[in-house]
Amino acid sequence: MNTPNAIPAKRSFNYNGMQLDDPDPSMPPEKVIEFHALLHAELTNATIKGPSTGGDGTQNYQVEVQIGDFN
Repeated sequence: MNTPNAIPAKRSFNYNGMQLDDPDPSMPPEKVIEFHALLHAELTNATIKGPSTGGDGTQNYQVEVQIGDFN
């Protein structure tokens, strides 16, 4: 059962040494990456690893770009 006043867990998206902002905690992680792909076109081929939970409860996602042809 969802609690109407539940506060979403803080999320961290890490890509190539950068921390990407979480524009909307209610967005699925894939949509967050689509959002950032507008400025970082290479993210259109990204995969998301995680989340792993940090000591403060933050959900940490690692964003990795797939390079090359995997056919």
